[in-house]
Amino acid sequence: MKNKVASVIFIITAISIGLGAFGHGHQWAKHALPALGNTDPGLLRLLALVWYWVSGAMFVFGCLLVWSWWRIRQGERALLVVPLIVGAFYFVEGIYGALELGNFFLLFVLQAVLLWVSAWVLGRSTAAAGGTTRPSPVL
Repeated sequence: MKNKVASVIFIITAISIGLGAFGHGHQWAKHALPALGNTDPGLLRLLALVWYWVSGAMFVFGCLLVWSWWRIRQGERALLVVPLIVGAFYFVEGIYGALELGNFFLLFVLQAVLLWVSAWVLGRSTAAAGGTTRPSPVL
C-alpha cells in the first residue's frame, strides 16, 4: 500500500511539473509583457525566448519524471537520480523564489520534497524486490 501511495504521489507531482510549463508560458502575455511597456523590441524578443525556454524546460522535466517513474516501477534504480536532480533544482529555486518573490514559490519546494520522498519509497521497494526488470504491480 505504501508503494502505491508513493507511486501516485510521484506521478501526480511529475505531471504537475510538466503542466506547470503551460501556466508559466501563459504568464508572459498576461503579466510580463504588459509590465515591460516600451522596452526595446530586441530585448523583448530575448526575454520571450528565455521565458518560453523555461516553460519548455519545465515540460521536459515533467516528461523525464514520467518516463523515470515508469522505469523505476519496473526496477530501474539508476533512474532515481532523475527525481533527485529535478527535486534539487526545484528545491533551491523554490527557496530562492519564496525569499525574493513570495510564498507562491514554496510550491516548488513542496514538489521537490514530494519527489524525493516518493522516489525514496519506490527505490526501497525496488531494492527489496532485488531490482528486477519486470513490471511491478504498483499503480
